Amino acid sequence: MARNSKSNPKTGAGTLRPLGDADLAPQASRLEGRKLLPVAFRPEANRPNEADGAPLSRFGARFRDVFSVEHGIAPEDVDLGILRQVEALNADDDRNMAALGAIQIKRTEHGTLRQVRLVVNTPLLFPWLLNGRALRRMGGELRGGAARLVTAAEDHPGLALPVMRVDSAETVVEIVSAQRRLLGLANYTSAEGVKKDRIDSIVQFGVLDPPDVVLTHLVSGDDSAWVAQAAEGAQRLFSALLAMDVIANRTVGNIATDRWLRADPSRLRDMTPEDLRVLPEALKFPSTAANAYFPGNDVEGWVKTIAATTPAAVAFQLLRTMEINLIISVNPDPVVTAGLRNPVSDTIQELIRGYHMPGKSKEQWKGADVLGLIAIGAIDELETDDRVRTEERSEWLGETLAEWNGPAMTSDGLPGNLLSTVTKLLATITAQGALPATVKSATKADSLEIVNHHLRLNSTRVHSDDRAKVAAAQAIAALGLHGSGWEGTLQAALFGTFRHPWFWKTSEHPGAVTWPSLLSTPLDELADQARAERATNASADDPEQSGPAQRAIAALGGVALMTNPGLIANREALSRTGLGAGGQVTQVSATDPSLLLRKMAQFEAGIDELQDAVAALITTAQPTIPIDREEKVDLTDFYLRKRWLGDDRTAPDNPQTEFARLVQVLVDAIAKNSQDAEVLRTILPGTLLGLTQPDEDTTEDEGYAPDLWGDPVYEEIGINETVVDEILPVIQSLVDFFQVGKAYARAASRAAR
Repeated sequence: MARNSKSNPKTGAGTLRPLGDADLAPQASRLEGRKLLPVAFRPEANRPNEADGAPLSRFGARFRDVFSVEHGIAPEDVDLGILRQVEALNADDDRNMAALGAIQIKRTEHGTLRQVRLVVNTPLLFPWLLNGRALRRMGGELRGGAARLVTAAEDHPGLALPVMRVDSAETVVEIVSAQRRLLGLANYTSAEGVKKDRIDSIVQFGVLDPPDVVLTHLVSGDDSAWVAQAAEGAQRLFSALLAMDVIANRTVGNIATDRWLRADPSRLRDMTPEDLRVLPEALKFPSTAANAYFPGNDVEGWVKTIAATTPAAVAFQLLRTMEINLIISVNPDPVVTAGLRNPVSDTIQELIRGYHMPGKSKEQWKGADVLGLIAIGAIDELETDDRVRTEERSEWLGETLAEWNGPAMTSDGLPGNLLSTVTKLLATITAQGALPATVKSATKADSLEIVNHHLRLNSTRVHSDDRAKVAAAQAIAALGLHGSGWEGTLQAALFGTFRHPWFWKTSEHPGAVTWPSLLSTPLDELADQARAERATNASADDPEQSGPAQRAIAALGGVALMTNPGLIANREALSRTGLGAGGQVTQVSATDPSLLLRKMAQFEAGIDELQDAVAALITTAQPTIPIDREEKVDLTDFYLRKRWLGDDRTAPDNPQTEFARLVQVLVDAIAKNSQDAEVLRTILPGTLLGLTQPDEDTTEDEGYAPDLWGDPVYEEIGINETVVDEILPVIQSLVDFFQVGKAYARAASRAAR
């Protein structure tokens, strides 16, 4: 929320559209049948104390009976942490008791899930820590902190539920916060249009579609805690929590973490009877504006007076509880999940894919996020199979960022610089035999088959093009280039390189050595080997006779020319579409970079340029722009294409490539201008006037001016209606163009399977 004058604090009604518009305001009638006060924890009389010193509540005892039957265990063997967690969630005793008598079944391709429709306290819910929509970007978001990325769940040893291993309670808090930021739901003012519309709808009606929530065991060393994670529905959960924050003028959505996980950030623990006793009062949010939105003893009178005249009170009551489908047991199909390490967790992931993956989805994730999910799954499995080391995994997921400057390989056998790290990642996901099995590997299958398995698992075609898309998407994470203006261009260039058989089809390359195995060779040695291979080839012009060193230096040099920070800053880096040719693509060939790189590898001068491109990144304290040894000019996209592919570009050599180039030019132009719109959305009047914003605690008497540093100009004056009426049809036309094009692409992909 934008900062405002301390003497005139902004209320939720002044920010959330439904609370300021009489036609949209939530009606008191929507509160009919809802509990308007938190449920107090009342241990049932005549029951024995549990191990934590208090009896179960009536609901807790009934839940234990149902849960024990579902899992085929004795009631006394049900983990007490599960029971205390559901007692904390409970927001309507009567409805939830009735729901326990009507277990529901949800079916997926991997098995069934048994669930109960409960009314719960919204702030006690967590998002799924493995959220596929944000997982690819999560490593970079957490970089520099103590929290490590969680990428997979295991099966509980005694229950049909998942387990997630985390570093600490603080890790959970950091991941939740990072997810909320990555999903664009940390701030109402800066939320995108569609997200803001969802928030407004939830404020007006509450969460109408119950999310699927899974009881999940978090484990950290010897500590553990049971939590309820929304495996599907994180956007609805975060939207509701964000709206609660706005209405209360305080951060109220983290009541669970403040009262529980943050009590001792170094360790996890289950809820205790004492937590449950203080929870009802905490859920009234004392010392916030929300405290006024709860009735006293006369509930009916409150509804007729306060609720009828105060939309914020109605909205807060609609937000603070929601219906969920609480999954209490998972039953994998033994045939479909045969061979899977964690069939319970995989069945839950299949449930999630059913909502968001092509061919199954209600609301698809962004393509790059799906590709990242495939990459992360394959990387995790390769690490489990002893082919990827923990340090490499961390860098490939973007948790840590390697330096450009460094050797090809360190003394302990790891890639020694960012270029080697990223190129090995690209090779691992795209090339045959890139990571041979070790003596500790559980499977001796080609590492590419492991990648293919995760493509199939996520309903993606098994093809060199699709593997290259996966590799390129994950390389962006390893390079830390999320959200950069060059992200799409770089991703397309990497895809256009490593999709080609000259790189990926190592089984048909000459010799027994593969080029991925040479990526750790010192640069001078690798260049000399490439020159020797070039000299011994029967025909220097036949790229298919290229040896592994030629291909390895082409891969390293190509990635270097695409990722060099100086070339990117000048918009001259090697691209797929000739974009780095400085707008002169009509004078040079705009073919895939793979064709340029294999051409360069056939000539000594080309090998020199590839070597120099690598050296400019890894041998100096800071990356420099590579220069041609003879011509003394920068090795830009335009220069290289003109030199190696000819001066004139008469006709496209491939209509698909030419069309992709033109689309990419359009996308880059739109992306560049959309960044200006994001700046205009939040810019303050004082910033437009070139003034320096005062410190956060400055008062009006000390010089704080609400008219300069309060609301963004966008919120104060909006955009002229005539301008909007002119541009919206243009934007809608672009939306139609891309949506229809996306549908054609999916149809083509399905036809190629």
